[in-house]
Amino acid sequence: MKSPALQPLSMAGLQLMTPASSPMGPFFGLPWQQEAIHDNIYTPRKYQVELLEAALDHNTIVCLNTGSGKTFIAVLLTKELSYQIRGDFNRNGKRTVFLVNSANQVAQQVSAVRTHSDLKVGEYSNLEVSASWTKEKWNQEFTKHQVLVMTCYVALNVLKNGYLSLSDINLLVFDECHLAILDHPYREIMKLCENCPSCPRILGLTASILNGKCDPEELEEKIQKLEKILKSNAETATDLVVLDRYTSQPCEIVVDCGPFTDRSGLYERLLMELEEALNFINDCNISVHSKERDSTLISKQILSDCRAVLVVLGPWCADKVAGMMVRELQKYIKHEQEELHRKFLLFTDTFLRKIHALCEEHFSPASLDLKFVTPKVIKLLEILRKYKPYERQQFESVEWYNNRNQDNYVSWSDSEDDEEDEEIEEKEKPETNFPSPFTNILCGIIFVERRYTAVVLNR
Repeated sequence: MKSPALQPLSMAGLQLMTPASSPMGPFFGLPWQQEAIHDNIYTPRKYQVELLEAALDHNTIVCLNTGSGKTFIAVLLTKELSYQIRGDFNRNGKRTVFLVNSANQVAQQVSAVRTHSDLKVGEYSNLEVSASWTKEKWNQEFTKHQVLVMTCYVALNVLKNGYLSLSDINLLVFDECHLAILDHPYREIMKLCENCPSCPRILGLTASILNGKCDPEELEEKIQKLEKILKSNAETATDLVVLDRYTSQPCEIVVDCGPFTDRSGLYERLLMELEEALNFINDCNISVHSKERDSTLISKQILSDCRAVLVVLGPWCADKVAGMMVRELQKYIKHEQEELHRKFLLFTDTFLRKIHALCEEHFSPASLDLKFVTPKVIKLLEILRKYKPYERQQFESVEWYNNRNQDNYVSWSDSEDDEEDEEIEEKEKPETNFPSPFTNILCGIIFVERRYTAVVLNR
């Protein structure tokens, strides 16, 4: 019986439901919930066929972007060679082994093989459990399953203990094969192949053939090193334009926000003050021995960060970050024993209070004044506002909601007793989770260069 609330659509034998009519709510139909669509019918693309043919001919390292279907190529190769693994293991039948770097990747590979083939797949991710298995237990597993997906640590244990011989394997697939460059179980497994007269076919999969940074002149040498370790040839699609058409390509939009114009003159005044303070610290001729701390280091870092926030986010944010920095400085000053270090910290503390005083002449720090933030911040708020579908409930005021977090409070007092009282209050204060007044379906990341930028944007 079909529920009258559902509106099924028949498409080539598939039963799909319209999101609005689903009892699962209006968000049913998002990509991770569309489980009704069959995913075991998959036509290989031209570049996948090209790399499959290479892998059938010789040991191959497949170098393709993330999301381009490297695992599918491995499954296609497994199916092409499946005539070697369908036989009885105890009667010279072979087995295909998929190797992954971590336990959480095992299920993903198992799912891919089961989806695109009829082969029997065994999964082995727990080294502690499998290490206690006897040879008879492993033999049962090899008899029961034709494809074995295991972490490299489990595989190395199996091969070293002689439970499975390399001559019993027809295909060895290395996921994230670039790890073999390092001191890694992949490399140890390949060392076992050196003494094996009948080494299995090797297939390496990687999205980044270089494990780390590399100068252009070293590129060829590093690729050749990986090829030598895996006894394979590195291959990619010959038609990279076609490859780009199918791989995960983000929709990139560059938004020109324009320059910040502050008619009040506050921005120029703060920038001038910060640059003068930084120049003063840089001009201080203080000799620093190799074993000594630099007396000016903390001051330089704090003032540079404050200047960066001013330039990128505007005066309102610079005032907020100055308040946070004063709280940090008060802790440094309290515990600093060296007189010179303490003087520079006090200088920076006084200067940040001056920044705050200048800002107070133009706006109230308690509420956000959009005249004193950069166009970049305003544009970001406009973009995020689109993800605010409706308000669930009204709180006392917008100002109350904006200032609901206790850490928005900044003590501008010099008293260490106030700070100690504040720390006691923080310890005693139970954690309160305020519900957001908005139902929000946004899932996004905002990347910033400095941690203070992230903290102030959050405010």
